[in-house]
Amino acid sequence: MNALNKALLACIAMLAVAPPAAAAPPPAPKLIVAISIDQFSANLFERNRARFRYGLKQLAGEGVAFPNGYQSHAATETCPGHSTLLTGRHPSATGIIANNWRDPATGKDVYCMLDPAHPVPGRSEGRGPANLRVSTLGEWMRSANPASRTVAVSGKDRGAITMAGHDPAGVFWWDFERDFTTSVPAGAQEAERLAPVASLNAAIDARWRKAAPVWKVADPACVVPPQTRRYGNLEVTHSVPPAGFETPKRGGDFRADAKFNAWFRATPTFDEIVIEAANHLIDRYQLGRGAAPDLLAVSLSATDYIGHRYGNDGPEMCDQMAHLDRLLGGFLDRLDRLGIPVVVALSADHGSIDAAERVAERGVPARRISMAGVVREVGASVQTELGLDHNPLVGDDQVSIVGVADPAQRKRVVAAAMAALQRRPEVAAAFAREDLLAVKVPPHKPADELTLVERFAESTDAERSGDIAIAAVPYTSPGMPKSYGDAISSHGSPWNYDRRVPILFWWKGADAFEQPIAIETVDIAPTLAGLLGVAMPQVDGICRDLDRSAGDSCRSAPTR
Repeated sequence: MNALNKALLACIAMLAVAPPAAAAPPPAPKLIVAISIDQFSANLFERNRARFRYGLKQLAGEGVAFPNGYQSHAATETCPGHSTLLTGRHPSATGIIANNWRDPATGKDVYCMLDPAHPVPGRSEGRGPANLRVSTLGEWMRSANPASRTVAVSGKDRGAITMAGHDPAGVFWWDFERDFTTSVPAGAQEAERLAPVASLNAAIDARWRKAAPVWKVADPACVVPPQTRRYGNLEVTHSVPPAGFETPKRGGDFRADAKFNAWFRATPTFDEIVIEAANHLIDRYQLGRGAAPDLLAVSLSATDYIGHRYGNDGPEMCDQMAHLDRLLGGFLDRLDRLGIPVVVALSADHGSIDAAERVAERGVPARRISMAGVVREVGASVQTELGLDHNPLVGDDQVSIVGVADPAQRKRVVAAAMAALQRRPEVAAAFAREDLLAVKVPPHKPADELTLVERFAESTDAERSGDIAIAAVPYTSPGMPKSYGDAISSHGSPWNYDRRVPILFWWKGADAFEQPIAIETVDIAPTLAGLLGVAMPQVDGICRDLDRSAGDSCRSAPTR
């Protein structure tokens, strides 16, 4: 064997035993992009995963995927779910226990983002973070370096404000009559506060004056012959694009049309303008190009509205998933062109179940119930049993005792109501608030192993929760739809179809892996804090190691 052959054999031997090139560890991010897809359940993700070709395929296949994530608490609504994503805390700590709760002092409903100190142009009520009791990742970043900035945008105020936290550089949401808007606290100037979105709003207005938005088919495979179905008193003709509303012609006065707004928010175009706003704000604030890392929070709302309006297992949701996949693909390409280290985290505020009528066709005994009606009937029986002069119960899944001041009598009302509720076939369980406040959930207990009472404990606040919390039996849809825009399906239950959501992390060159073991949305903020190396307060979640080669992406997340 000559020298050349020996050299070639030696090279071949070295290549055979050489370890593979190490994938890039998580970078020191210049920009964190946190994305929430409203009502993006783990079931919806799994059902459509094989169809993804663009952004969602990239996030799940080239990043770190936890397909079995959980909003582990019971109150699976938009505001509580968003409050967990960048705080690391359960709703029992964030104080955001529901989209609305009853103020025992006034007897009035309180919206989760109601904030008189943050007036909104053209609106009678303020919107801000006053009810959020804890800090967010963006606030931890600013504590580490005041040059760090947080910007948030959403189709809903509660999607943006809960993720932005207190005193962000900018927080914006869609107002159906005024385009993207924000709050104007005392001492601030409206024009200055709205300046970051002024040119964006002008561009949207100019575009819509030429032609109103339309739903264009993204995946022809989702197109099916129209099928009209009845849900309660509401008929829905399932098709793509959806029937039932004709978009206005050019020049039409459609911006203040309630039917148009109800139609528009349940279309893929609603997400498209939010991503358009996210791209605009990246440029406006020069995010990721300052002296410290920045945070951009993006909450996409169309999946939620489409799921409510048309259900999550029909042709409308099929096409929405195709639109969302393409939209996120373009957004990731845009982030890549920034030329800076970017880390993306994606999850959801809650899951969902399809309309009861369709679920019942596939081997599951689903049905519609009105929990508010159940509460009224139980209240009437308690009134008779205790000889009261009024019905003492108000609410639905959160029940408040009204008009009973004497503590001993209130206890009797609670006991009688609990006994009556637990006899109802619509009720799986009922818990008194005082009992829930006494529950101690073991730290970091796997979310898929939490008992029902532990799930409710993670949603309970001493001041804001009702006197009694109710879990409806599984596989139910609330209420009976009556008119255009009403929901044929919903969420909000403590059951896993509403709790399970995907959790995805991605950066360019990630050492991709998938972990099917259950983790929680409260793990997202501490995991990102670990990548950033910023200190955080005590949280309910834990940092998840995203670097399987070095195994140390969490070591730099100290607790204050």
